Amino acid sequence: MLKPLLECGVSQNNIDVLEIGTKYNYKLFKVVPIKLYHDVPQCGYRVLFNDYKVIYMTDTNTVEGISAKNYDLYLIEANYDEDEIQERIKKKQQECQYIYEFRAKDNHLSKQQASQFLLENMGEKSEYVFMHEHVER
Repeated sequence: MLKPLLECGVSQNNIDVLEIGTKYNYKLFKVVPIKLYHDVPQCGYRVLFNDYKVIYMTDTNTVEGISAKNYDLYLIEANYDEDEIQERIKKKQQECQYIYEFRAKDNHLSKQQASQFLLENMGEKSEYVFMHEHVER
């Protein structure tokens, strides 16, 4: 995005290019980009406000290898329910329709995967918000 931002007239002084795994210390908070896995390069963020910790992870097909014990807030993708998506796939196959759901399964986290991550990481006072939920219309 660096080149398009510069072409749009954004001053290079206003653009930070962050590297995965490096902690950046801003005045009000610290941020650490974490590698995520999608069909395009993607990252999530650990954001640390003094003693308040947030993790933000969307557009990923796995959280394997990521730990965030006792964070205060988890903003995590829960794109689809695994049973419901299988039903949608089956129905669309029977009707010979385009099946976007295959792509969703390959590139996004299910509610079950997100819930397992939360169970393994949340503390007693932790909160979470499911992000990037798929809504069937």
